Amino acid sequence: MTSHRGEHTSGTRRVTAVARTLIRPSAYVGTAREVVLGAASLVTYPLGISPSIQPEPVTYTPRRVNHKPLLALDADVAWTPIILVHGYIHNRSAFLMMSRALRRAGFRYVHTMNYNPLAADMGTLATQLGEEVERVLDATGAKRVQLVGHSMGGMVARTYVQMYGGTPHVDTVATLGSPHRGTWSAHLGVGPAAAELRPRSPFLRHLEETARPSHVRWISYYSDLDAMIIPSSSGKLVHPALDAVNIKTRDTGHLSLLMHGDVLRSIVTHLSDPWLGRPNNSGIARLRATG
Repeated sequence: MTSHRGEHTSGTRRVTAVARTLIRPSAYVGTAREVVLGAASLVTYPLGISPSIQPEPVTYTPRRVNHKPLLALDADVAWTPIILVHGYIHNRSAFLMMSRALRRAGFRYVHTMNYNPLAADMGTLATQLGEEVERVLDATGAKRVQLVGHSMGGMVARTYVQMYGGTPHVDTVATLGSPHRGTWSAHLGVGPAAAELRPRSPFLRHLEETARPSHVRWISYYSDLDAMIIPSSSGKLVHPALDAVNIKTRDTGHLSLLMHGDVLRSIVTHLSDPWLGRPNNSGIARLRATG
């Protein structure tokens, strides 16, 4: 009886939260923005299609910057590679604006990864990400990368770090609109990876069970107007072992998280400062400093 009462109360709170969102004028602005950006994503989608089945070349040379950087980056941070991982039914074109913002801030190595979510499960996708990380590290000589994943891409990054040996190779994972506790919209998806992101799936339960404290910094962006993450609170990364920073963006749609100015500035700020949002743990600090 208590369980049913708790579920009813939780459901009532969710309905109330949705109702409050819908009556805000800014929610309509956010919805209109999402429609426009959705159309823009369709137009730019062909730009992200790989011309061959080969991985994107990793050609990193010192970049000439003819404009004043937005941030004075620490040298180690500027040369730490960033790998951007797109979401379900998208490709590297999703990060056109974010890549530009990161490069303008002074980051030298900004890499994007394409993958096919329809035919692979999350473990296979995490393995592919691991191969990309190794290629980038080999090409740049860096020790670790920073990962930014949108939607399913954030879950691929989390799976790689937690379950496929990615912890030693990753400094930071930032997720945008990722269903950390599953999303009901995954029932509409095709393929094994989509099925694994349904609420209470065996995969998600195992992901929760494998979370362990580490030096990796976790940052999760979520929105109250994200129609793909149902409920929206699933976009929060709340496992205590990961000690994530959760950043709520109001009235921002699923695709808008990739292009909203406030989100881009926040991403640049967090990736630029290696200590911002990091747990105040001296042991973890020593591990990062000596790793």
